[in-house]
Amino acid sequence: MNVIEYKTDIDVNLCSRQGTINTTYDKLVSILGEPTYTDISRDEKINCEWSAKVTYQDPWSDDPQDTKTARVTVYNWCTETIPYELYPWHIGGDDLIAEEVVNAIIRNEIKPVE
Repeated sequence: MNVIEYKTDIDVNLCSRQGTINTTYDKLVSILGEPTYTDISRDEKINCEWSAKVTYQDPWSDDPQDTKTARVTVYNWCTETIPYELYPWHIGGDDLIAEEVVNAIIRNEIKPVE
């Protein structure tokens, strides 16, 4: 995936669950950095979330100007506290490409553009 832009701390309003990824909090921090959002309150449905917007060249097009953008999130859901052990973290986004993008980030295939 040829990444053109990778931004964090974006508006993820109206994103929805697209899948899960089984990993630990420490692994996510080592790859994604500190969470975009944390709330330690037991009353919150989400206590920890990372968000990003990734713009990449459409892999099905020969035109380098033909790009796609995916908003993605990785978050816990209704656990009352931030899970630090192995946990099926939720992947959110606008469509199913979000899961593929997050997995590519975790596999270190997508890195922020500097």
